[in-house]
Amino acid sequence: MVPGNPEDCTTAIKNIKKLYNTDIPIFGICLGHQLMGLATGAKTYKLKYGHRGPNHPVKDLKKDRVYITAQNHGYAIDDKTIDLSIAEVSHINLNDNTVEGLKYKNKEIYTVQFHPEACPGPRDTEYLFDEFLEKLK
Repeated sequence: MVPGNPEDCTTAIKNIKKLYNTDIPIFGICLGHQLMGLATGAKTYKLKYGHRGPNHPVKDLKKDRVYITAQNHGYAIDDKTIDLSIAEVSHINLNDNTVEGLKYKNKEIYTVQFHPEACPGPRDTEYLFDEFLEKLK
């Protein structure tokens, strides 16, 4: 076991695989983003320094907008291991091009590596919760 390694969360990954096979909408944040990636076959890797602090620029590829985000993690999803028939990258970190978000195909599942609830900007990424809540209706 390596401290902070999401691959060590084997019970959670097994349970997330079960949830993935339902029609329940899911919004994974931070570790939830990594665990959903692992549950669907992606791999993670340790970042050299990690992403820490309230000032990380993240680009929403669909909206073509950049947001300043809060982050606190030491691992990232390896973009080369994402099964593109399952998910597509929705957000990237502009400091190092790491995966910051995934949108799962044919599912109401979205994940982001950053903390949209932390609001380092004036509620810049609050739209993610609005979109998720809309899917629950």
